Amino acid sequence: MRVRKFIVASLALLFIAALLCASSAAQNGMSAGLSGVVTDASGAAVPGAKLVLTFVRSGAERRQVSGPEGEFVFLRLSTGNYRLRVESPGFASAQKAIPYQGSEIHLIVPLTATTSSEVTVFATDYVEETTAPAHVLITPDEIDHIPSQSVSAPFSSLITMTTPGVSADSNGSFHPLGDHAEASVSVDGQPITDQQSRTFSTQLSLNTLQSVEVREGAPGADVGDKTSMVIVAQTRSGLDQRRPSGNINLSRGTFATSNVSANLGFGTERFGSFSAADAINSARFLDTPETVNLHANGNAENIFQRLDYRLTDKTNLQLNASLSHSWFQTPNTFDQQALGQNQRQTIISFNIAPQLIHTFNSRAFGRNNVWLRQDKIRYRPSDNIFSDTPAYLEQARRLTNTGIRPEFTYVHRRHNVTLGGEFKHTFLAEQFATGLTSPTYNSPCLDPYGAPSANTSVRDPSQCSTVGPTPNAAYLPGLLSLDLTRGGSIYSFQGKTDIKQLALFAQDFIRYRDLQFKLGLRYDKYNGLIGTHGLQPRVGLTYSLSRLRTTLRGDYSRVFLTPYNENLIIASSDGPGSPSSSLGAAGSHVLSTANRNQFNIGFTTALKRISFSAEYLWKFTYGAYDFDVLLNSPLTFPTQFRKSKIDGGLVRVTLLPSHGFGGFFTVSQTRSRLFGPQTGGVSFSAPYSDVVRPDHDQGLSMNLNLRYQFGKRGPWFDASYRYDGGLVSVATPDTATALQLTGDEQQQMGLHCGNTFATVSAPLRSCAGPIRATRIRIPAPGTYDADRNPARVAVRNTVDLAIGEDNLISHENQSLGVRVDVVNLNNTSALYNYLSTFSGTHFLTPRAVTAGIRYTF
Repeated sequence: MRVRKFIVASLALLFIAALLCASSAAQNGMSAGLSGVVTDASGAAVPGAKLVLTFVRSGAERRQVSGPEGEFVFLRLSTGNYRLRVESPGFASAQKAIPYQGSEIHLIVPLTATTSSEVTVFATDYVEETTAPAHVLITPDEIDHIPSQSVSAPFSSLITMTTPGVSADSNGSFHPLGDHAEASVSVDGQPITDQQSRTFSTQLSLNTLQSVEVREGAPGADVGDKTSMVIVAQTRSGLDQRRPSGNINLSRGTFATSNVSANLGFGTERFGSFSAADAINSARFLDTPETVNLHANGNAENIFQRLDYRLTDKTNLQLNASLSHSWFQTPNTFDQQALGQNQRQTIISFNIAPQLIHTFNSRAFGRNNVWLRQDKIRYRPSDNIFSDTPAYLEQARRLTNTGIRPEFTYVHRRHNVTLGGEFKHTFLAEQFATGLTSPTYNSPCLDPYGAPSANTSVRDPSQCSTVGPTPNAAYLPGLLSLDLTRGGSIYSFQGKTDIKQLALFAQDFIRYRDLQFKLGLRYDKYNGLIGTHGLQPRVGLTYSLSRLRTTLRGDYSRVFLTPYNENLIIASSDGPGSPSSSLGAAGSHVLSTANRNQFNIGFTTALKRISFSAEYLWKFTYGAYDFDVLLNSPLTFPTQFRKSKIDGGLVRVTLLPSHGFGGFFTVSQTRSRLFGPQTGGVSFSAPYSDVVRPDHDQGLSMNLNLRYQFGKRGPWFDASYRYDGGLVSVATPDTATALQLTGDEQQQMGLHCGNTFATVSAPLRSCAGPIRATRIRIPAPGTYDADRNPARVAVRNTVDLAIGEDNLISHENQSLGVRVDVVNLNNTSALYNYLSTFSGTHFLTPRAVTAGIRYTF
């Protein structure tokens, strides 16, 4: 009865919101377009001016009349060049050339009594909305030209290589602003808050994207759940493309990597179709735990279709549909390869997302988003149970999410009001089985060198004295029932649940001269394994220094956070008979919702050819989330800490396109601290200390990108430099711990005693001289501190390079182009992470060269 009442109340509230607005808005960047004000020479508004916006490529025109205060807005624009013509009785007409790249453009169009003139508007002439938080606009050129450091997850790589404050992790995972994967993606207004790394789901294809905006500043009231970073992506449209256009790309590269992609867009002023398909196959599909590729083959296929239909000049229908499939092997270590381990994973994903956009007038417009998407994952073990080490693992997981999101925006004089709601229903299904196959993983005893003993006849530390070794202080008796080498049996679990979430929000940006006030309020109700709710005020102040072209801002945000959905049922359990209890996991507990207080201050300065932005943030979270890896496997489970404290600074300098040059430079420093106790998850290791730096804390990171094109259609190059300060390595607090690791694990970290390096068959068990690791920074003896001086992955520097010619052969609207990408040009041998509690051990991609050809029509 309680669930039924909740659903009825939720749908009723959203139905009322839908009646108020036929759909949603652009203030949050989700309906990027062109807006502005028509004025006379004195700056007074000119109402009733006629505006004609022409898409240069097709000649398609869109018309509008300025409102009572001279305001106008054109939504849903395709990337490309436009020409805006403005006419009004008593004034000379004016024309402006506008290169639109997918981000919001706000213009002031002055009309004069002089003769008609044409003014070319460059990117530096755009007046940025002062309502915008700290953000990064990733342009179409950057989407197309920046080389990807990840074969299977180019979307994540693009975010990592362009955005400050992002810690790079393996297999397309990244950690934004000191949090573990606390990022959400909005695709044409559809919110996706589940993780999008390669091992969890299927990422967006770059082949479908028109523009990407990464919002790192204070979250508005319109976003919830995962708010550390909000990635707003716009897909490509076929509207106004009377001549069909698209391209076909073929490439071949290192590690037998083959890639093929194609897209096609066409349409009229009323109807548009955009289709995209791509496929990849590689012998290094995922990042590997060794410097060589062992059992790392994989492939992925994606199909995307977008349809647009203009019912009227003010009402648009859009349908996004996608289908994806991937199959890949779990890369092996040398030890696993020797045993013939053959673990594989498949992912099948689909998404159907219709939406309705309606512009009521020059002051009011809205959007309704509806969606259904699903990720179905199957993790398969080896045929021989004991080929898998340290454990036999099998999993089938399905995540289905459906929802509706109406939103309405009204702009009048000093006010810019956004109202809306969101209802999401997530269905989870999990099947899971495991059992220990390594006699040393949870051995009750230690051998004479201090390493776990392989003697399977001993099943209790009290028996160690009878066979000589000493008791193992890290032994977990709860795992004995799962230890297949000591008479245990396989544990199996199967469960289902559903989660309902309701959100209502209201926000107003109030302008007063050079000041702007942000007043926002959001309400979230979460009904999952537990039921809670939260009220979240979000306020801010912006001050514009017009003469200096500088905007100062400060914000406070209260955020209601919910647990991760991935493997939530098993991880969020407690009591006799629960999965965590049956598995003997430490700290079992039902995960609860969390609350965060966040403070942001920053500024943006836009000069003629260069822009600066900086942000400093503090985040205090009660009930912070993280992930634990299960038994050094690819399977991970959400966990929770009592609280966390995160702070950091972000700087981005952007060189706006000029005379063929462009680029950017970012530098960031973030500090992430977790405070115990740790609860939830499926963890068999000892819990973290009371205060720790988690293994997604990196500290200093930098990106530098420079690109140049010879002429308007000539050859181009794109060079990127990346500096990573190194993620925390929680498994190597001191050299004594390192000496107890296996030979395989020691050689992965580059452990050496003087000039003697550990090998797979010859681990180091003692060292009379200095002991070091080439890929891990182990604190000096007696200096380790989990908070102030943790072990870290060694600093790494990488350089990527792309060179191309898009018009090698051209005729009319057809061209043939070529390009060569080199990833990790300096061939740095480095780790992403090492025995990470989230993702295990993975190496950075060695130098990889890819050559491609493109046909454009």
